[in-house]
Formats: sequence, structure tokens, C-alpha cells
Amino acid sequence: MKLIHTADWHLGKVLNGHSFLEDQQYVLQQLIDALEREQPDVLIIAGDIYDTAYPSKYVIQLMEETIAKINLDMQIPIVMINGNHDGKERLRYGASWFRHNQLYIATEIEQFFEPVILGNVAIYTLPFFTLSEAREYLGVAVDYYEEAVKHLVDQIRPQLNPTMTNILVGHFTLTGAPKSDSERDITIGTIEAVSPKFLLDFDAVMLGHIHHPFATQYQNVVYSGSLLQYSFSEVQQAKGIRLFQIDSEQAMRQRFIPLKPNRELEVVEASFDDIMNGRFKRKSDDSYFHFNVEQLTHVQDPMQKLKQIYPNTLSLTQQVQPSSNQSKALTNVKKLSPLDIVERFYSEMTTDTLSKTQQSHIVQLLESMDEEE
Repeated sequence: MKLIHTADWHLGKVLNGHSFLEDQQYVLQQLIDALEREQPDVLIIAGDIYDTAYPSKYVIQLMEETIAKINLDMQIPIVMINGNHDGKERLRYGASWFRHNQLYIATEIEQFFEPVILGNVAIYTLPFFTLSEAREYLGVAVDYYEEAVKHLVDQIRPQLNPTMTNILVGHFTLTGAPKSDSERDITIGTIEAVSPKFLLDFDAVMLGHIHHPFATQYQNVVYSGSLLQYSFSEVQQAKGIRLFQIDSEQAMRQRFIPLKPNRELEVVEASFDDIMNGRFKRKSDDSYFHFNVEQLTHVQDPMQKLKQIYPNTLSLTQQVQPSSNQSKALTNVKKLSPLDIVERFYSEMTTDTLSKTQQSHIVQLLESMDEEE
């Protein structure tokens, strides 16, 4: 059996005011071309199909056209889950009758216990959930995302058939996996990463959320990565999909299939004069540029001037050499969770610390804000 694993399409993504819809249409055609070449038995989409809970009609149209081409025209079964960017209600609309054409959409925790069976393969879908949803479903107090996953895997373990290939499809951070700027925190004020030791009952774990396709050192616990570079912190990352092949002895092999974007993101550090005169290395004049310029104080309307020559310029900053104390403080803040930042701010403003009750209220507020977003 052949399975193709993809995730993090983020349809409707906007970076610095620029829509990636045209680029996404381009790369999705490459995905379709790869499916036609490989002829997989199933396509797995591990969450974050949309970039927001309320995508525009043009974004929904692109998603529907792509899914229809794959599932109806090519007759390839699809298994998809929601990610933390997706709106559950919009994604699961019509899911009950889509199943009749082997389009399986999982958005609720209880669907984890209803695997999709295709031949000798059982696909267990664990869609993104909030801690409040996990507490309500499990009926126990869980404080960490990892703790919730462990509870769920413990419950599913007796159900796993050792004579079948058992695959977990999820959307969360694996311990040690690096994040990029475009990946929104999954949980607020808690430890979100999940240790791979709690996933050993599965023959393969196909994940979404982390955009780097080589974010883990494990053979069968992997991310597909995003379809495109969605932030300038991803400029060095390959983008593509993963092909898994299971033979008659249930041995599993996999390989990464790269996809080529219409335009790449590039970060350029140079003087303004060198940039305007083309004296810098670049892959294409049509790339999406972030220019980090040495001196800008003498330049009037620099962004407008840059866009006249490089129309896909998305970001412009001036190089600043921070003091060692500023650099250290900025690095420390980036490592803090949202709750830690609130606690530090509260302490500096009041010379007091948050009580347990205050912490609990802040966590609930931040989680509710994230769910609304």
C-alpha cells in the first residue's frame, strides 16, 4: 500500500499584506501531478488545511476544487484532520456523507477511536484539540498536552490490532522539534510538546503543525512540513510531501518528494545602493524579499523604491546592532510562554507574583482567545 502524507497547506495565508493564494494554487497542482505519478492508495492531510477559521470564498473554492480533483476525479481516498488554524465547523461540513466517497474528515476527539480501515492498514485520527476539550472528554484534570495524548493512547492501546499496520495522524509539537515564526502556539501557558515515547504503539506517526519536514530524527514519527515557505524563518527549509510504502510483510519505507514553489522567500542583507543596483546574490528578481538594509536614514520612501525594481518585496528592516543586554533580553523573551510573559510583566509592575487563581483565570482567558481566533 502507498500512502502520501501532507499537512499545513494554510490556504489563505497572508504575509505582510500579501496573499499566497496564487502560489498555493501553483503548488497544489504540483501535488496533484505527484499523486498522478505515484498513484497512492490514500492521501493523508494532517491538519491546518486553512490558515484561519473563517477563510474567504476564494480560499474555500481552491480547497474544494483540489479535494474534488483528488477524491472524485482521481478516486483517491483522503483522510484529513483539523489543525489549530482550522475552524472545525467549516471543515467538517458534510463529513458524514463525504465518507461514502472515502473522504474522511476528523475534527473531534472521539473519532480517534474509530479508525479508518483501508486494507490491512488502520489509520487513527487525532485531530487538534484544546486542553479544555480534552478535560471534558476524558473526565480528568490534564494540565499538559502531552498528558492528554498519553491518556488517549492508553485508552486506544487495547484496540490496536498487531496483525495490521497501525498509523496515527496527529497535529501537535513533538519534543525537540523546532518551530518557525508562522506556527502559532498550540496551547497557552502549558507544556505543549509530546514525547515520542508515548507514541511507540503505532507503526508510523504522521504529524502536522511543524513546518520543517526534517524536524525529527525518528524514522517513522515524522512531519511532512508545509507546502510552501510561510515565513522568512523558513527560507532554508525544503518543502514537499512524504511517500510511505508498506509491503506484504508490513515493512515500511518512506521518502520525501520535494515540491518547487512558483516564488521563494529570500532574506537579503546589503546596503541600499547595492540592492538598487542589483549587487547582491538572489535566486530570482521575482522572489519574495525581506531586505535588511545597513543604512536607511538618508533614503526617502525606501519601500516604494524597492518595489519598483523588486515588486514582491514584503519586508524591509534596518540593520541594528543591539547591545549585549538587549540581545540577551530579547532572546530570553522569545523563549517564554505567553503565561510566563504575563507573569513577568505583572511582577515588574506590582513587585508581586500571580496567585494560583490569577494564573488559572489568565490561562482560561488566553485559551478562549485562541479558540475564538
